[in-house]
Amino acid sequence: MSPVILVCSQDVELYLLLAHILRSEGFEARLASTDDDAVGACTPTEIAAVLLDCAGWPSDVARLCALLKDAGISVGALISGDMREQHLQLIKAGLDEGIIRPLSPSKLLGFLHGIKPRSEALARPASAVRAGFVFEQRAVVVGGKRISLTPMEARILEFLMERQWQITTREQLIEAVWPNPHAVESRTVDVHIGRLRKAFAGFTNLQVRTVYGAGYALEYHES
Repeated sequence: MSPVILVCSQDVELYLLLAHILRSEGFEARLASTDDDAVGACTPTEIAAVLLDCAGWPSDVARLCALLKDAGISVGALISGDMREQHLQLIKAGLDEGIIRPLSPSKLLGFLHGIKPRSEALARPASAVRAGFVFEQRAVVVGGKRISLTPMEARILEFLMERQWQITTREQLIEAVWPNPHAVESRTVDVHIGRLRKAFAGFTNLQVRTVYGAGYALEYHES
């Protein structure tokens, strides 16, 4: 199976050009046009890397880059020469390669052929049981139902679960869960919490509750 490169862009013409280049080098291209598309597409392990087209992206590309790096994915960004501040923020978010436009095929191919395997920094044992939760590398099983999660979402869930019914601040989560806490903003935590809530929306016995002005508390009742 060909390695899959996710192209985050709202420029269809650029995507088609990149897809052609990728195919000629033995890769498969997929398109994402929003943050939700990008992060959701990267939950499966077949996504080898992401190319961010910074021009015209509808939200903060540095925040998106940080979310993708949390999932252990190599990230390259297509950057115009007038995006110095944005480039700096991307580097702080963990960017692997900045590719200055006009696009240099050799620079792009250098990034593609230097892609590292999905990071093992956030990996866990093949299976770990925690109070009714069975944690796998990219999922958690609760009540016999398997829920796909990114490694970062699984780490957040596990930390909250160990502190059931206790209030956990964003700062505590950042310090405990992220490998580089100084580069993480509160908004990033909120995004991950929102995704956890969405993943467990069908569970009546599990809730990640917001405690206004304080943080979050996980409430879980074994059925």
